[in-house]
Amino acid sequence: MRITNRTINNNMLLNLNRGLQRLDRINTQLGSKKQVNVPSDDPVKAGVILRMNSSIAETEQYIRNNEAAISWLDASDVVFKDVIEVIHRAKELANRGATDSQDSTSRQALADEIAQLHDSLLQLANSTHGGRYLFAGQQTQTLPFVVDPDFDPEAGGLPTIIYEGDEEEIKFEIGVNVTMGVNMKGDKLFPQIFEALGVVYNQLVGEEPDPDATPLDDFDNVLDDVLQHMSELGGKQNRVDFAHERLLDMRLNLIKVLSEAQDLDYSEAIMDLKMEEFAYRTALSVGARIIQPSLIDFLR
Repeated sequence: MRITNRTINNNMLLNLNRGLQRLDRINTQLGSKKQVNVPSDDPVKAGVILRMNSSIAETEQYIRNNEAAISWLDASDVVFKDVIEVIHRAKELANRGATDSQDSTSRQALADEIAQLHDSLLQLANSTHGGRYLFAGQQTQTLPFVVDPDFDPEAGGLPTIIYEGDEEEIKFEIGVNVTMGVNMKGDKLFPQIFEALGVVYNQLVGEEPDPDATPLDDFDNVLDDVLQHMSELGGKQNRVDFAHERLLDMRLNLIKVLSEAQDLDYSEAIMDLKMEEFAYRTALSVGARIIQPSLIDFLR
């Protein structure tokens, strides 16, 4: 094989360009703090990085879903605790009114407080969270419990409450192909409590007690119902908390795998940079020695 000066020059330039490319790649890595900046840097790691980024984004979305579900369930739990306080207070007033020692003025005072509890319960039944009604089913922008428009205050008694929501569930996707309803159906809970309060109120303001009315038993039943709903709510809270913790652990594991594939080892990169700089300078020095004067130079 015949070696000419042109061959030597071309080979020298080729090697110098390759050295510059390696220097540029290391400089880019140091500037971006990443091993792989374009797929051509390492096709295998590039595939791993793309999959990890996609998995992390998906996991973070599920985490946000779980946090939204936790927030909704916690808000419902606070309302249920207040509802239980209303029931206990109403039961206490019903016990007082059941005795013959109360005069008409005292019974009216008890009835007035029952009416206030009725209003408080209506407010709790229409509780909102993040601008959405908790107990309206999927009709979260519709006021779920309203006073019957045909109610006549002059006729006495407590107003009839009408449910305007629906019975649909609000579902959150808390995992891959895993959904869970987070809303408690208000139509299955509050109407019975409103009715029990109405029975007590009518007994307190009536001249003769209704022998068929059993307000204490009614309150026991609605209390059991509320506690059952709270038990269901607590089970959902535990499930979502568990899913949330699992997703957080999964995200940490994915970030670790991504870091191993993507993050730059600075000490190794700086060492490679120094070696490439030395190799490039050496190539320049050798190239200057290889290019010897030609016959043309002497003819000049």
